[in-house]
Amino acid sequence: MEGRAIVPWKQQRFNVIVANVVPFGPSKQEAFSQQLLRACVSTGWSFNSIADPEVQKLFHDYIPGATIPTRHALSGKILRAEVTRVEGEIKHTLHQGAYSVLSGDSWRDLAKIHQIAFTHTVERRTYVLHVHDTSAKKKTGQLVFELMEEEYHYIKDVLLLTMIGACGDAGGDEKRGCLLFLQKYPWMLVMDCWSHQVHFIYILA
Repeated sequence: MEGRAIVPWKQQRFNVIVANVVPFGPSKQEAFSQQLLRACVSTGWSFNSIADPEVQKLFHDYIPGATIPTRHALSGKILRAEVTRVEGEIKHTLHQGAYSVLSGDSWRDLAKIHQIAFTHTVERRTYVLHVHDTSAKKKTGQLVFELMEEEYHYIKDVLLLTMIGACGDAGGDEKRGCLLFLQKYPWMLVMDCWSHQVHFIYILA
């Protein structure tokens, strides 16, 4: 203030206060574990990476209140809880009995594991259903048919939707599987995947 001299103040000492780490409560810990699972799945992280010392140190230093789940917990009870949550969300979001169209494809990943994946489209949105490891099984149209039938019952009995059609590759085992499926369920709309057809046209051009 005007007319008053400013007297410098010298701090005599510096106190460091270390706060105790407050562990996450049950609801916050559950939310953290579920989000960690989604991050692992979204980025393709191995569940084994959670046990890596540097990953453990990262969480310990910067999120000390969280309990880091083991890889067994992530791939077990936490994953099952997330599946249950997503299934409930689908049932709540979609109209019961809404029309669904199944689609499937197969490939080998970098580890040479043969997989068959199924998705379905309902109310203009596409959802992943299941990815099946078929490396130890004989690759036949009968196998594809059996997996398609499993997905059909899952859509009908678990998701409570009405499956009206299926879309798949136009050749090989998937084609045979679709034909077997059509024989058993003749009211279904079974069609070729035109993404595959266009791909073949570009290869042959």
